[in-house]
Amino acid sequence: MVRQAALRQMLVVALVAVVAGALAPQGLPFGLGVAIGGVAIVLGSWMASRVALTEGVVPANVVLVRWFAGIVIRWGIFLVVMIGAVAVWKLPPAALLLGVLAALIAYVVTVSFQTVRNT
Repeated sequence: MVRQAALRQMLVVALVAVVAGALAPQGLPFGLGVAIGGVAIVLGSWMASRVALTEGVVPANVVLVRWFAGIVIRWGIFLVVMIGAVAVWKLPPAALLLGVLAALIAYVVTVSFQTVRNT
């Protein structure tokens, strides 16, 4: 159940990132930067959920370690993608940050809709 909710959230965020990149008016590099910024959030969240959300009941210390490992993995992947996009692909940093902002806003909206629906 939790894994399905996380998957739905990531799909919505990925869709928003790609659409925001396609609608960027400043050209292909800017649009690609917006899309990659959002996809960096999605990729990091997906990897974090694979580590943190496992099946079954485990002790609290294992849950805590997995949760911290998921956070470290999420932001590590995010930093690697962002640094690679700026250093290797020469994408504009402002576009990457706009993609991150769009992805995080979509994430908050998705979570709030699911919270309202479940109460």
